[in-house]
Amino acid sequence: MEQLQIDESNSQFDLRLILWFLLRYIWVVVFAAVLGGICGLIFTKVMTEPMYTSATKLYILESSDSDSSVTSSQLSMGSALASDYAELITDREVAESVISELGLSYSAEKLISEISVEISSDSGRFITISVTDTDPYLACKIAMTVRDVAAEHISDVMNSAAVNVVEEATIPTGQAVYQYQRNSLIGAGAGAVIPIAILLLIYFLNDTVNTADDAERYLKLTVLGTIPIQQEADDDGAWGY
Repeated sequence: MEQLQIDESNSQFDLRLILWFLLRYIWVVVFAAVLGGICGLIFTKVMTEPMYTSATKLYILESSDSDSSVTSSQLSMGSALASDYAELITDREVAESVISELGLSYSAEKLISEISVEISSDSGRFITISVTDTDPYLACKIAMTVRDVAAEHISDVMNSAAVNVVEEATIPTGQAVYQYQRNSLIGAGAGAVIPIAILLLIYFLNDTVNTADDAERYLKLTVLGTIPIQQEADDDGAWGY
């Protein structure tokens, strides 16, 4: 009787068989992923509140009162201190000043969460301030106010930093693209994971021996021959095997 027991380790953990089983139904996974991505886009369009992003760009370097020309050391110093400038832009003092100036009902933490600061990877001296809000006009106004307040704050703290506006903030006309990308990717990922999980569950719960190869693999028995199953006659009187 022990010889007829299925080898569980061989039947459940053969990765090649599992992959082959999943590949047979890959079209189901792809279809579910595409459907999930479409549902994510529809959900973003219909159910979520539109978000708009306005951005302004600054150029910051170390200035010198004695010389109006820009030296290489000033450029190098400005690049090295770019991360410090970015921290000062999202400082709580800046957020509170912006809230007070615009009369916002936000908390400082909420306003800071709407502000993102990006340092250019090329020179490190260009800093982009982006503000994301449900109101495109307010997003533009906040971005400009954060820029002005942060420029004054940086000059006060760093004592000699010169802040120059490279690009003005504009009123965004379209919804932030990242929302569509994020939700569509989440939908596609969920759409792919669910059928894979169901297929794996079906695979591991199925202990049926269907072929001679299954008998040799799982039961460790040599198949000497196979006998076809005789089927009942159909309506035309023909017999099938």
